[in-house]
Amino acid sequence: MVANHSIRFSRRIVTSALALGFVLCSAPVFAGTVHRPIEDFIATQGTFCVDDGAGGCVLFVPPVQNFVGWTDTNNFLAASVDYAGLADDATGGVLGTTFSGTISERTLADGRVLITVNLRTDNALTWVIPFDPTSTENQFRDNELLFGVRAADVIAGAVPVLGTSRLVLEFTNPAPGLPLPDFNQLLFAPEPGQELRSVHFDAKANGAFADGSTGKLHVNERGIFDNGFHGAVGDGFPAELINLIQD
Repeated sequence: MVANHSIRFSRRIVTSALALGFVLCSAPVFAGTVHRPIEDFIATQGTFCVDDGAGGCVLFVPPVQNFVGWTDTNNFLAASVDYAGLADDATGGVLGTTFSGTISERTLADGRVLITVNLRTDNALTWVIPFDPTSTENQFRDNELLFGVRAADVIAGAVPVLGTSRLVLEFTNPAPGLPLPDFNQLLFAPEPGQELRSVHFDAKANGAFADGSTGKLHVNERGIFDNGFHGAVGDGFPAELINLIQD
């Protein structure tokens, strides 16, 4: 489903700092539910290699490994919220990013499994940029900051903005007990038997704007990808909101 419809919502999703949302979808269940540790998801984030054509992998916002960020094409904004702790890794753990949550795995009648990841992340590095949905440039790396700072700025001594996020993913995997995919891989290169069904991302942060003023950020993204892409959810996103409020 994702591969067939990726063109329809690719402008809503930008690798290494993208945008999405959530609504759980029903599916026929063949066997019981198995619970897995949230670390099974965290461990594989940032592992998907985007080939740079020279035998290496592209980093879209170095020195951080790639993860999914979020866009609001109505307000021309994009937000990066480090739900995977990859910016914390790149800065030597100074951010103190932590995780909690659950993973359920239910076997379906066709032998695949339906995975539901429910992840809460605290002390997640958070920043916002202006975003042009028509541009093909690497905006997450190059655009000016509106709110917060990037990991490279933290390494250079800047004060980070830290947020709290909740990510809920529902997708299929080919068989029980297999490693869970990197979210980027699931979005842009799903393997046979993998299908992204829905995603919900919600985040909040308080901190400084680029001009020194203070305020808050709220991100709410919902994506539904098994609905036939009709009507109000024709692009896969019934909701995408990045709201910046100055004090």
